[in-house]
Amino acid sequence: MASEKAEVERPGASTNSDSDLEGIAPGDVNEKRLLRKLDLRLLPAVSILYLLSFLDRSNVANARLEGLLNDLKQSNGKPMTGNQYLTGLTLYFIGYVLFELPCNIVLKRTTPKFWLPTLTIAWGIVATLMGFTQNMAGFFAVRFL
Repeated sequence: MASEKAEVERPGASTNSDSDLEGIAPGDVNEKRLLRKLDLRLLPAVSILYLLSFLDRSNVANARLEGLLNDLKQSNGKPMTGNQYLTGLTLYFIGYVLFELPCNIVLKRTTPKFWLPTLTIAWGIVATLMGFTQNMAGFFAVRFL
């Protein structure tokens, strides 16, 4: 019928319908064991990603101390100013907020097993590109991504 809602098949994704859950009694699932298993599988990977994220954020501050402002020139050849550096830092959060909703939509349509490694590889590429920036415009572009 046209009024019925069609389900979209997602490869690798589980579907939770009422018929799947009817045969499971509340006492059949050992919740502590399930949570321990999830913790052992997810926490190491998420902890490493969080550590790398922290290192990425702190490296920009360390780069400023080591002469980032003098290395990244403006279009007129002058060194970057403190306010321009802060603009670059702010662009990171603007990009983060703008891309958060599309990422969550993609995550709903795919599985975390696919999406988390994809994001990690993309993040690694962008972090590598940060090392190749030669001017302020490149710094702004990479910080936005």
